[in-house]
Amino acid sequence: MTTQININSKSQLAKLIATENLIVEHNNVKTASFDTVNRILTLPIFKVQSGDVYDMLIAHECSHALFTPAEGWKSIMDDDELRMYVNVLEDTRIDKLIQKKYPGVVINYMNGYEILDKQNFFGLKNKDVNNDLMLIDKINMRSKSLNRIKFNFSKEDKEWLKVVDDIKTFDDVVTVAKLMLDWQKKQVEQLKKLPNFDDLEIVKQYGLDDKKDQSNEETTNSNNENKNDSSSNGDNNKEEKLEDQKNVETGVVHKGQQGGGGKLTAITNMTYEANKNALYDSNKSYSYYNMPDPILKNIIISQKEFRNDFKKYIIKEFAKGHFKEQYRRYYNFLKTDFKQFKSDSKKTVMYLVKEFEMKKAATSYKRSTQDKTGILDPLKLKNYKFSDDIFKRLTILPDSKNHGMMMLLDWSGSMSDVIKQTVDQLCNLIWFCQKINIPFNVYFFTSEVDYYSQPNSKHDEKLKPAFKYKVGDIALDNFKLVEIANHNMKKSELDESLMYMYSMGLDYMQKYTRYSFDSHDNPNNYNFGCPSMYSLGSTPLNESLIVFSKLIPMFKQKYRVEKMTFITLTDGASNGNRGIFNTDKQGQLSLISMRSGTPVLRSGKKYISQKKLDYWNFWGSDITANFLDLIRKQNVTTLGFYILKKTRGYDAERFFRSDDKTAEFRKKQWTKDKCTTAVQPGYNEFYLINGKNMNIENADLSDVSSDMKSGKIKQIFSKSMKGRITSRLLLNKFISKVA
Repeated sequence: MTTQININSKSQLAKLIATENLIVEHNNVKTASFDTVNRILTLPIFKVQSGDVYDMLIAHECSHALFTPAEGWKSIMDDDELRMYVNVLEDTRIDKLIQKKYPGVVINYMNGYEILDKQNFFGLKNKDVNNDLMLIDKINMRSKSLNRIKFNFSKEDKEWLKVVDDIKTFDDVVTVAKLMLDWQKKQVEQLKKLPNFDDLEIVKQYGLDDKKDQSNEETTNSNNENKNDSSSNGDNNKEEKLEDQKNVETGVVHKGQQGGGGKLTAITNMTYEANKNALYDSNKSYSYYNMPDPILKNIIISQKEFRNDFKKYIIKEFAKGHFKEQYRRYYNFLKTDFKQFKSDSKKTVMYLVKEFEMKKAATSYKRSTQDKTGILDPLKLKNYKFSDDIFKRLTILPDSKNHGMMMLLDWSGSMSDVIKQTVDQLCNLIWFCQKINIPFNVYFFTSEVDYYSQPNSKHDEKLKPAFKYKVGDIALDNFKLVEIANHNMKKSELDESLMYMYSMGLDYMQKYTRYSFDSHDNPNNYNFGCPSMYSLGSTPLNESLIVFSKLIPMFKQKYRVEKMTFITLTDGASNGNRGIFNTDKQGQLSLISMRSGTPVLRSGKKYISQKKLDYWNFWGSDITANFLDLIRKQNVTTLGFYILKKTRGYDAERFFRSDDKTAEFRKKQWTKDKCTTAVQPGYNEFYLINGKNMNIENADLSDVSSDMKSGKIKQIFSKSMKGRITSRLLLNKFISKVA
């Protein structure tokens, strides 16, 4: 009966028990609760390995959430005795209700009780259940054991059992609890008249001797003070765990938790509640959040707007007095340099297109089938006497799938020293998609268009929020997605847009790497710089992924894409979240801190969470992985290209862990190819790229001379072509995965 507990399957069990497709959350809580407005059932996290015990606990907690009114407890919270009696009778009531509604859980209750009883969870070990227990405990264990404990009930006890069995509502529970508590107090008063009262076992069990209990209470208080004094040593958690474990093994209730001082309690329930702490998994917790609705019209800047903004910026630069001529020269240099870059890349792109078509054809052939045509094959007729296979065969190749691709470029400040190389790689990727004639769309994000703005902001009216928030949504930053390329653009428009990206790459490369593009056409290294609205800024990666989770289904439907690929080109983690939205006392949206623990994304009625890897500990990376996984679940292949600035030290080594069997192979691949793979939640493939070796290499035949032998010329040409192919890392990896 020991099984591996699956939280997701237990969530499904809770949904079935609740008879609706509600939201089920497991978290570091002690009791179940139900949000009737948002239909969220919150359950404790148990660390038990028994499936029966887990199912019993889930059924019990679900029954509480469904049938126990939260408001009903308020009136009895200050009365310890009454609260204990109500607790036992309410457990009896709701367990009976859930077992009647779902007879299948009865076997879980039976097996679960057996397992816990063997561990003395109820403290019955070495007890005479008929003489050492009061009626409330007999009722409790009668219910927990499903009538399998043989109690000797008196005639008066049986009358009480009938009253308990007739309980229908929580109000009935409170009424019966008050009557039973008064009755039990009278029974205790009768016991006190006996001469051997102090020697009775039931008196010892319930701590009814006032003097002994005062002594116990003083001892307990002293122990608690000593325990508090040692809290600074950081060993409290260890002590509590050891104490919980001891409780499980012995079934002993803490001193001071027993009745005493004339107060009555239910010792079996008290023991169970104390021991139940050992069932809770206090080391696990979850932070649940929703995805806000993106307002696309406030986020996306079209490629037409991008080109117009850059044109206006260039015109403004041209008008700068005595610098006018220098900027004009730079513009001519830019057009010439970009044209040459495109020309140098053309042959390599065409070569890779051929590679892609060959790999796609090979994949198609591998999936091919053969079938008989029904037409006789004259060459096989001679075999008709001993073979039925005399028909012509036809090889059937499956139709190629319609490909589509969307790309996201990281336009953050940390990309400044590799942005030129990344733009060059991106241009090659775009031209490749253009040549194989597949739908594509390319964006970069920027945080520099709008300033920070919250919902209902009193800032400038021009600041339009990027998201529409509701309770439970994760709070994010304002940002823009800038479209720079798509397959519907005219050739001149695409060239213009990519040239502007190329120019911004040159600008940042000159600023941060001391690169010089001084030439006859561009003396003094002048350049346009970058429009302030498109400057490198922060990293709204999570914000962008939310938008793509909406854009990708629209893209697939519009262009009937069957095989969709989504690519990110980045060098780090996203901005951190600002918290979770809740409502304040006035009913307005307000921010609260995100709970510590594993982030879990609610997507409709489903949940998305990731196993966090030791080497991937950037701020918010697990939230990013959740959003990526949401995209991947839309039948999308997610490819990530992570650009490493430092090829040694922690930056690279953390991806090659000693416990990874493939670490040595990937290390060698990293050294040889300047690129390797890594495991990253949310991605189908995650590539590590050496940021220092991303320059696009073009053919260099300058060493070829007229008197050189053909073998030497071939060697130089082969080496040059190899460099051209290897330097286009993104393109090579892309065709290998997508084809």
